[in-house]
Amino acid sequence: MRRGRLITIIGAIFAVVGLVLVSVAVTLAVTTASFLGSAERVDGVVVEMTAKTSTSRDSHGRTRESVSWYPTVEFSVDGRRHSFRSSTGTNPPMYEKGDVVPVAYDPGDPSDAVIAAFWPAFLAPLIVGGLGVLFTPVGVVLFVKGRRSPAR
Repeated sequence: MRRGRLITIIGAIFAVVGLVLVSVAVTLAVTTASFLGSAERVDGVVVEMTAKTSTSRDSHGRTRESVSWYPTVEFSVDGRRHSFRSSTGTNPPMYEKGDVVPVAYDPGDPSDAVIAAFWPAFLAPLIVGGLGVLFTPVGVVLFVKGRRSPAR
């Protein structure tokens, strides 16, 4: 296979993956913004911080562990208590037990709730979108470079 053709294929793959990631990020952001726009607001209290450990291997084959902290938030609606664990974990922990946090919940289903702050709500779209913004131009540059590569 010609070197230029290989670079063209790799570039196309990077560009397509980048565009898919950007599309997913936009969808996540719009969905989150829509939910936050229609949700009711109330203050909640962080009642627990749960550690989740993930294990990975570095390029030298060494095992690396990292810990992320996920807050469990409790809040009341019409005298009924509800709680949820945030899907966003951080290290270092973003919250401590006893912190008061803004909560957005679905008025039709208060068990559908999130911490109504920018980072917990939009961290996933920012990470996915950031990767897409990196992949897309790299892919386009490789694609164009491969297409312009002279035949041998």
